[in-house]
Amino acid sequence: MSNEEKKVGWLRVLGIIVITFLVAFLAFFAALEFSLHRMMDPVYHAKKIEKMMRQEQKRIEKFEDKMMENPFEPKMQPMLVNLVKENDEYKVIVDLKPLGGNDKNIKVNLENNVISIYGDMEKKEHRGEEIMSFAQSYYLDEKINSDKMTKEKKGDKYIITIPFEE
Repeated sequence: MSNEEKKVGWLRVLGIIVITFLVAFLAFFAALEFSLHRMMDPVYHAKKIEKMMRQEQKRIEKFEDKMMENPFEPKMQPMLVNLVKENDEYKVIVDLKPLGGNDKNIKVNLENNVISIYGDMEKKEHRGEEIMSFAQSYYLDEKINSDKMTKEKKGDKYIITIPFEE
């Protein structure tokens, strides 16, 4: 290889280095220009401030709601079992949603004018297990006809009907 060929080779390598440096400089300059433009854009900052204000407003509302609660007022949970007295029958309505909607988790016992409803459910998941259990009893005033007691499931409700004599 002659001196002239070596010179051309080095010039080629030098040209590639200079072009690579220029492209890197232009890419850095473009990224810097984009960042500076974004930092100086008032619309961007207004949106960011608005988002922060909404988050702060939600936090304040949660705090106010907590402060308005009376700590001495009992928290009422929805009733799982309700007793309804109609014209000539009692209806015991059991909400099956907390029991997974399955009426097989309900046991009913009627003895000496006392109806007792028992429910339990055990659900195992990958995060743990959930156990739900309850018992509710009612004393029925009238003379009831326990032989005609019926049980049926309607949607998420389990309805026990017990006729009585007046």
